[in-house]
Amino acid sequence: MPEGGRRKARRPDEFVTARSEVQAVVVRIGLNDAQLVLVDGDGDWDRWVYHSVEEATAAASAVGLEPHVGEYPEDLRVKINARRRPPESFDRGAYPEQGHVGPVIPYPENRPRQVGEAAQKEQAQDQE
Repeated sequence: MPEGGRRKARRPDEFVTARSEVQAVVVRIGLNDAQLVLVDGDGDWDRWVYHSVEEATAAASAVGLEPHVGEYPEDLRVKINARRRPPESFDRGAYPEQGHVGPVIPYPENRPRQVGEAAQKEQAQDQE
């Protein structure tokens, strides 16, 4: 279940239609790429990566938004940082697609070392 019961949008137009007071920011990443970040009125955000600043700006314009290009405006930064995650979002793992991480396999080097006769017996068992 996504944070706060909201399903993450697959496309920018889905984000805009599902949220209110949406603002757009286009920021360069890497050598040539750019990301379009859409932020709603609660400070929740999602992003999409494009091959150029122009392509990301066109995607924002296609959903009816005039993007801030190059940096986040101060009021938008404050809104994003002030957002509080709902408590139910902490009930699941950070990467649910990876599944549950079980206990660590007890490697021989992690077991307490034996001394004397017990150590020789353990070493013989490990070599078998």
